[in-house]
Amino acid sequence: MKKTKHFVLDANVLINAFLQSNYSVATQAYYRAKEKGQIVYSSDTLSEFIDVFVRPKFDRYLQLEKR
Repeated sequence: MKKTKHFVLDANVLINAFLQSNYSVATQAYYRAKEKGQIVYSSDTLSEFIDVFVRPKFDRYLQLEKR
């Protein structure tokens, strides 16, 4: 039986992956992790991601409704 690889990405990498181009290191790491296994995260990481991702400073990258 083949074991699934698990990847842990912090909130900063996730935010950068969603906001930057496909050529950013964070975006490449995110998609590579999805391709090779499963991304796992804690409830604390998810909370941090949500709290940070809705900040107005990210409006220039992506409208709040889309985030």
